[in-house]
Amino acid sequence: VKQLKRATDIPLDIHLMVEYPERHLDSFAFGEGDYVSIHYETTKHPQRVLSAIRARGAKALLAINPATPVEVATDLLDDIDGLLVMTVNPGFAGQKLIPQTLDKITRLRKYLDENGYGHVEIEVDGNVSFENAEKMNRAGANIFVAGTSSIYAKSGTFDENIAKLRAAIQ
Repeated sequence: VKQLKRATDIPLDIHLMVEYPERHLDSFAFGEGDYVSIHYETTKHPQRVLSAIRARGAKALLAINPATPVEVATDLLDDIDGLLVMTVNPGFAGQKLIPQTLDKITRLRKYLDENGYGHVEIEVDGNVSFENAEKMNRAGANIFVAGTSSIYAKSGTFDENIAKLRAAIQ
């Protein structure tokens, strides 16, 4: 991450899939404009961790697993800039989309918009294929973690796949 920060000025998206993320924040060079996600389930004090992320100028995101109820975010909405909805169970690439997560995205977007949190972004991670990205976008997601299901798919070149993903979420 430190090398990436030196190599580019584009915002980084750092997804901390670790227990007790508060113990690891200083291991990462992140700051103004970067996105840093922590999982709700990994700390006893999510507000404290999210506040520490924001104190460094980064955007704080709360990640929720497919089976995590959306209600866990309710009391943290003032402390976050986004929600990262995991659309597969974290762990490895190549998993199938868990269909219920599309409804979760829709419910979150509706709740956020209706309760004064329209500025809170929704990121999705897990089987963001061209087809799924379009569905996720329609459901309300606006940040997409692209990987083996899209931009690194063997069906096209990297540039072709990026263009195809952009077309899917337009």
